[in-house]
Amino acid sequence: MELRRKKPEAADGWEFYDYIMKGRITWEGKYIIVPKGQRVYLGWQVRDIPPPGLSHLEEVEGILREMDEDLEHGISPRTIHARSRVLFLAILRSKKMPPEVKKKAIELLNQWRIKHGWKPFEVKRPIE
Repeated sequence: MELRRKKPEAADGWEFYDYIMKGRITWEGKYIIVPKGQRVYLGWQVRDIPPPGLSHLEEVEGILREMDEDLEHGISPRTIHARSRVLFLAILRSKKMPPEVKKKAIELLNQWRIKHGWKPFEVKRPIE
């Protein structure tokens, strides 16, 4: 994949975006669509893949746990920092999350960022 060769941290962000927003798993430029109800082996566990986009707080909590695991397994902090920005934008853009759930999700994300020594994200417009 050209993006992976030229700018690896951008490629990581794009793959993470695909995972969260489009409900697909990207592998070296190819992807598969995983419909709800099918099970896929991802790392240590078998789990259901939800429809595209974030819809509830538990998904955000799960992604934060996965990013913690990735940090423990040697993924660069720079890559994880970029993923957290993608997650922030995904929360803001979610059409499935009510505003109060979005606020809680952003609060969780910011607590996670502070735990890792990063500045929390600022919401510049009212959450809808």
